[in-house]
Amino acid sequence: MVVNKKILVSGYYGFDNSGDDAILKAIVKDIKELEKNVNIIALSNNPSCTREIYNIDAVNRFSVKSVIKSIKDCDLFISGGGSLLQDVTSTRSLLYYVTLMKVAKLFNKPVMVYANGIGPINKKINRILTRNILNKVNLITLRDQDSKIFLKELGVKNENIYVTADPVFSLEPTDRATVLDILEEENIPIDKPLIGISIREWKNTCDLVENIVKAIDYIGHKYNVNVVLIPMHYPEDLSISYDVLNKVSNSCYILSNKHSAEDIMGIIRELEIIIAMRLHSLIYAASQCVPMVGLIYDPKIESFLKSINMNYMCKVEDMKYDELIENIEYVWNNREELRNKLNRIDKYMKEKAVKNAHMALELLKSR
Repeated sequence: MVVNKKILVSGYYGFDNSGDDAILKAIVKDIKELEKNVNIIALSNNPSCTREIYNIDAVNRFSVKSVIKSIKDCDLFISGGGSLLQDVTSTRSLLYYVTLMKVAKLFNKPVMVYANGIGPINKKINRILTRNILNKVNLITLRDQDSKIFLKELGVKNENIYVTADPVFSLEPTDRATVLDILEEENIPIDKPLIGISIREWKNTCDLVENIVKAIDYIGHKYNVNVVLIPMHYPEDLSISYDVLNKVSNSCYILSNKHSAEDIMGIIRELEIIIAMRLHSLIYAASQCVPMVGLIYDPKIESFLKSINMNYMCKVEDMKYDELIENIEYVWNNREELRNKLNRIDKYMKEKAVKNAHMALELLKSR
């Protein structure tokens, strides 16, 4: 019986990052569809917004007293999903998530790492702390095989480790009529085929904007398309997107307003192909069978593309324009074949994504 049992979910929630918001939506949806009587609480940067959007309870992730009380009161603690356990972004972030799991174990709560992508973890002390807590948690599911390889290299001996898929694969996009209304409101014409581009600021990428601008001008002229810039983290990604928009000479547009994960997924469904940096723009595309060129700034991007056999990518550091165009041309010219390939993969990934929720509830019921 799970009636009135509480699941506390920790992640990068309430920061207006479309990918992480989509993860929480998928986790809540998948668990509730399997067991409607369970109570889900999220640790959030914006609890009131999280309550309203997801129809669940939420607690301020920075209120130590509230967080500890929530952990003490829960019946299952979930750390997921996304790239929570890595120190490329910051050591502080990794220590936050490790500490939460440690507190949960101190209260003798079952802990599940839910569809995480783990690593890189470079600092020795961070590797030790992560290994220690992951050896103590009850269940680890991972979104890619490379994360499992990394855990082995890290020295994690936990026997309950499974490769599943990112939760977002189970989300459904907004209906097409609404998506077309959004495009009209954003003054994005659909008189030509659409190509999407999703980029972000990143270190050591001095040529990124220049190369993207040149690529947009090239493909706009060669393929007679409209290009849509898609910021995934609002408003963080707007600045670099506008830098590009202000320099292109061909038909290029931007999603300037904040949109839900399902809306962006629906917009991506309208594309012929996408050229993207952020992981969940690529996951949205894969879930909607839209062929992609990946722009690699983090190993997690390459790991995901390899996991779905979409090996069309180039690194953003020291990006070579010719290599970028070569990848774009291949994906464009073979987009129907690639779309069919993604369609076959998508069903498998959806099943794996929902498996995370099944395993979470099995762990909850076993206590």
